[in-house]
Amino acid sequence: MSCIEEFAEARVKLRDIDVRKKIMLTNFMMIVIPVLIILLVTVGILIGILTGAGSSVTIAAAGKWAGETTNYQLQLMIDSLSEDLVENKNAFREGSPFLEICLELEKIGVNIAVSDETGVRYVSPGAAPGQLERQADALHASQTPSFVRTQEGFASRTVTESGNGTFSIVAAAPGLAYPAGEYYAYDSLKAHLKAVLVIVGTAAIVIIILTGIDLSKRLSRSILAPVRKLGEATFAVRSGNLDHPVGYASGDELGQVCEEFDEMRLRLKESKQAEKRYEQQRKQMIAGISHDLSTPLTAIKGYVSGILDGIADTPEKREHYLRTIYDRACDMDKMVDSLFLFSKLDLDQEPFHMERVDLAAYFKDWCKEAREKLPGMEIAFHPGPCASAPVLVDRLQFDRVVANLLDNSIKYRKGDSGKIEISLRCTGNTVALDFQDDGIGIAEGETEKIFESFYRTDPARGNAAGGSGLGLAIVRRIVERMGGRVSAHAREGGGLRMTIALPKAEGDV
Repeated sequence: MSCIEEFAEARVKLRDIDVRKKIMLTNFMMIVIPVLIILLVTVGILIGILTGAGSSVTIAAAGKWAGETTNYQLQLMIDSLSEDLVENKNAFREGSPFLEICLELEKIGVNIAVSDETGVRYVSPGAAPGQLERQADALHASQTPSFVRTQEGFASRTVTESGNGTFSIVAAAPGLAYPAGEYYAYDSLKAHLKAVLVIVGTAAIVIIILTGIDLSKRLSRSILAPVRKLGEATFAVRSGNLDHPVGYASGDELGQVCEEFDEMRLRLKESKQAEKRYEQQRKQMIAGISHDLSTPLTAIKGYVSGILDGIADTPEKREHYLRTIYDRACDMDKMVDSLFLFSKLDLDQEPFHMERVDLAAYFKDWCKEAREKLPGMEIAFHPGPCASAPVLVDRLQFDRVVANLLDNSIKYRKGDSGKIEISLRCTGNTVALDFQDDGIGIAEGETEKIFESFYRTDPARGNAAGGSGLGLAIVRRIVERMGGRVSAHAREGGGLRMTIALPKAEGDV
């Protein structure tokens, strides 16, 4: 994986953090990042000071790391002797800090002599005060105070005044040479430390402010970006544009809100499209009703006019005219009944009384009755492996479904005879019914259209078989109300296969 891909993946992971954790992480980073940067700045400044302060400081530091005694250590030890004499009345007692510091100095070869108005108070073993005075003078440490360390050795003179008296401290070590030919003063070091504190403090304030601004901007972008995109998408939806996605994806709460908004937008779009389809179907239904009612009404008016005008001047003609009028009125009555049933199903106002029915036994009886009523149709039933096929249906409504399927096969058969095959398939929790004929069939692209109201395969709506055009639309609504689904399939060589899948009832019949 390339660096760019790893960076992109890391950004995605950070993007998926929830908002609460982002805020906590930002607050944490506003503390950690400045502290780390300040530490780096401090180290850099100290290195710069040590590098530019002269060879003595650098060598002193290196000497300390190497285990050597540095000028700074000597200075601190001499100062500690002076401070202990001022603060401790019992400085010369055994075990006192003063004597411990003297012992440390003597270990590295520095001899000490301390005197006051009363005389010599302390001198290192094996040394004499006069000897130390001469050694200090020889090393050019004759003035007080003084601190000298050269290639020849080390010497120091210090005078301390306190309530306990005035003490003179002379330290000398002729053999304690040091490569650095100068002494880096303690006061100078304190000045440098003050400068470091000022620089570090200023840098800390600047770094904290800049880090806070940067992290706040990043946090704001992570929150405001999806809010802005969500606002744009909301405006688009309000303006009627349902094709404008939010365009923001992440695993945090804002990403979930944007995802749910997109889902709502898609559902609203589907609802609008369904509404348009429903409106189109409603217009088609009104046009279909107008057309299908006008045809029998025109025929009725024509035959009634013929009777009134005396065209039917014989009993036989009048009977023919009246019979035709009656048939057309019956057709209209059937159409109105179908339309009323379709409307009730569409509005979910048709009551359903579910009962257990074994389709294997049902179709054995149904096929026997159908053969007697339709001697010109060949009707075959194949139960297949389904010894029993129990389903929960409204028997009256299921009768309507089968009657409409049969009526559809009769209308679109070839000639005066036809063949209908009914078969059952039991798979898992579903019972599938195949109702197929060898009629004129339909094109493959019309398998869904035939379930629309007032749709006929005859574009001119002048099929000799007639019909309301609502039969298969009613079939689909009834089957769906019973928890099933229906589909149509064009058969090779002509004919149509209707498949109805219903939930299998639990238990045995």
